[in-house]
Amino acid sequence: MAKHAGSVFSVDVTGLDRDAGQPAYARISERIRTAILSGALVPNARLPSGRTLARDLGVSRNTVDWALDQLVADGYIVRRRGAGSFVAAQLPERDSAPLRPERSLIIVADTAPRRISRRAEALRAYPGHYEPASSVPFTPSLPPMGLFPRDVWNRLLQREAAKPGDDYWHYGASNGLPALRRAIAAHASAMRAVRCSPEQVIVVTSTQQAVELAAKSLADSGDRAWCELPGYPPVRHGLRNAGLEVVDVPVDDDGLDVAAGLAAAPDARLAYVTPAHQYPLGVELSLARRHALLDWAHERDAYVLEDDYDGDYRYEGRPIASLQGMDERGRVIYIGSFNKILFPSLRIAYAIVPEPLVDAIVGAKHIADGHTALLMQGVLAAFIDEGHLGHHLRKTRSIYDQRRQAFLEEAKMLEHWLNFRRAISGMHITARFNEAAIRVEDRIVAEICFDEGLIVHPLSRYGEASNPGGLVFGFAGSDREQIHDKLKIVKAALSKLDKRPRGR
Repeated sequence: MAKHAGSVFSVDVTGLDRDAGQPAYARISERIRTAILSGALVPNARLPSGRTLARDLGVSRNTVDWALDQLVADGYIVRRRGAGSFVAAQLPERDSAPLRPERSLIIVADTAPRRISRRAEALRAYPGHYEPASSVPFTPSLPPMGLFPRDVWNRLLQREAAKPGDDYWHYGASNGLPALRRAIAAHASAMRAVRCSPEQVIVVTSTQQAVELAAKSLADSGDRAWCELPGYPPVRHGLRNAGLEVVDVPVDDDGLDVAAGLAAAPDARLAYVTPAHQYPLGVELSLARRHALLDWAHERDAYVLEDDYDGDYRYEGRPIASLQGMDERGRVIYIGSFNKILFPSLRIAYAIVPEPLVDAIVGAKHIADGHTALLMQGVLAAFIDEGHLGHHLRKTRSIYDQRRQAFLEEAKMLEHWLNFRRAISGMHITARFNEAAIRVEDRIVAEICFDEGLIVHPLSRYGEASNPGGLVFGFAGSDREQIHDKLKIVKAALSKLDKRPRGR
């Protein structure tokens, strides 16, 4: 039976022909020795067979054997009968510290500044993450992992992966797996009064991707788009990345101020809104403004991007129908995501698109990344079809409601500084500073809380530049005891800062 290397093995042999002063076996031996000393080949790593090395390096088997014999003699490689050749667990004593490689192999890190695009310069205001986001108390919009039915998901994952055929293993349709598109259409129709067919559903990785695909399909570089202020930062940067000019439109107790948008940019091509539960203030877009927004889109040949990021969680009153469900003229693109209601690493969201726009946005998706991961789409389709999503939503809606009420009760200890907004839906609560907290800055409060092991977002993070500022709390991930203990840390931070001159 043929033996195979048990680890990734790569030796740079591109320079073998240049080292004409040495025999081939010596050059191969030196390259492998350098790979061992540099750490590219780790201790106990298995090397490919002599036959495989000879074929890959284009030399005779005897040449490879001589090279390996030299390395064995020098103590860099050991041979195990019936198993193969391995990197020695201990280097020879003289080489216990890495040796300086030959000059041709030295790699010098170039840390000089590099010229990047203007687009990348603009995106520096929203840098990428180098560490995973963890479930820290009060992190907004992050579901608690302990409530997710991993056993059910793992069972479905194993079942779907074991299915015969190649449906999950080759390139898929850019608009998504048919079974998942059918499941999403049924879910959105039943839960959010969305009017659609499966053909209008496009499976994407995230809300940000849905917005960027719509922007690239429906607007040209330099066109303008309305965005809520305060609002969701990733979408603002996604629109800019698509080449659009973002126009800030203020939000008040009735949601997006459509009249202000008309005054600032009546010719905008897009409007991004969170009408059911504005992010981050939590207000609802009033019926009058919904009609005004739809009328503007129809009259100006524009489109509304409706982000219904947590519309499945409403705790008081009747559920609010989607804006898309009110739209009879095909001017709304409805966006939903499973990353916030199930788990963030799932990376499956969707856009429900008016029929005349489907081809354009599917084409943009195909150019962006081909398609979303098929196996995960299949698992999610089964998770929805077999009733697990409905059960999970009912369970978490009840638990989140209990935690919401517990938070509002415990948060009374902060009433000296904060006015909490009415919170009847979603997974977060926003509070603005009152007159007693005029000397407090929300970013400094957030920094102190972070140092104490909890995450509270400053309202200024969302573009809220005017006083009095405020804080955004996620409540879904903490029980009453945790809420009480962590709010005491917030209270201590506010008490400390309240006694300092503002701006310090």
